[in-house]
Amino acid sequence: MSRLSIIDLADHAGILSLNPSDLVFEASQLGIQYYDFVLSAATTSDNGYQLYLVKFDTHTNVEWLETARVGPEIVKNNGIPDNDLSMMTLGILIWKHKIARSRVLCLVRSMGTDSSQALEALKRATNKFKCLHHVLTISERRNSYTSVNSRCRSPHDGMRLRVMMCQTRSTVELLPAQAIRETRCLLVPSSNPILCLCFPLS
Repeated sequence: MSRLSIIDLADHAGILSLNPSDLVFEASQLGIQYYDFVLSAATTSDNGYQLYLVKFDTHTNVEWLETARVGPEIVKNNGIPDNDLSMMTLGILIWKHKIARSRVLCLVRSMGTDSSQALEALKRATNKFKCLHHVLTISERRNSYTSVNSRCRSPHDGMRLRVMMCQTRSTVELLPAQAIRETRCLLVPSSNPILCLCFPLS
């Protein structure tokens, strides 16, 4: 991943599938608030995941991007459900100190047929660190763009310049064992019901 350009990384992360308006968290009479972070996941060639945390500045330009690799053995050996939503919970727990008290947009490719437990796990994790979050599914949007006439303007045009403003890119070298353990607990509550009590629903 380190050999990829920042544009390629952003594309893999799903950032180029967004419209600038997707970065609006809330608009009211008091003004517009934007997401501070976008969190996403992409599958890797070995059936693991690459997680992406993208920080936006107050002008909605990319300030920095950090990645974390989740090997397939981590998912399998810890009994973590193999889907994007599960990776969102893991990402929140990996980067908890960076995203605490912020607004986070979680990008997933699909929600799955029964995502209630995964959504609850994500809610518990974000509540724990006082994050405000939304989940956006991007797979249908990506598919629709491929069928549009190539002469039409795409969201890539609106996001590319924002991505090129990125000042720093880095990698999490070692996943925190606590983050993995807590992710399993939230996604499979029966594995450690006492630990789940540390993550209130509200």
